[in-house]
Amino acid sequence: MGLLRNKWLWLSALGVLVSGGLLLAVVGYLGVLVYSGLVSGTPIVTRLLEIAVPVLVTVALLVGLLAVSTVGVLWVLVQNASLPRSERVATLAERLEREYAPLRLLGLSEFLSPPEPSADERAEEALADLKQRYVAGELTEAEFERKVDRLVAADSIDEARAARERNRVVDGETDRH
Repeated sequence: MGLLRNKWLWLSALGVLVSGGLLLAVVGYLGVLVYSGLVSGTPIVTRLLEIAVPVLVTVALLVGLLAVSTVGVLWVLVQNASLPRSERVATLAERLEREYAPLRLLGLSEFLSPPEPSADERAEEALADLKQRYVAGELTEAEFERKVDRLVAADSIDEARAARERNRVVDGETDRH
């Protein structure tokens, strides 16, 4: 899902704008009240004490809404961030999770772990390794060809197993209907 289509981002951003705007309006009202009291020479303290409870409650609610909305925006941005994935970073996250239990709830170690290579990637890596060993002179041409044949045969065996499993699942599903 695209970042701009995320409803939680928009909802949180709206919360930041509304609560921030209302908070500015309340603080501005208090500023105008104090300024008018100073200019007119009337006692400001009594007027401020009269409105203290409703204003403080309003400010507390708006600050709370602003904080929750800001955390919501940050959370959505962090979730959609493109973070580096490596074994070192995942190991560090695992250590932190062991040390600080609340971090386990975030699941950072799994999120930061690099993805498992696919069968094709493993086969390409094995073939590249064989080529490198052949070029370095560690393998003779016959050994290289035998190992490549074995690698290709293993891939075809894996493909045959996968095809049999797919057929078994499809046949099993059609029997149930």
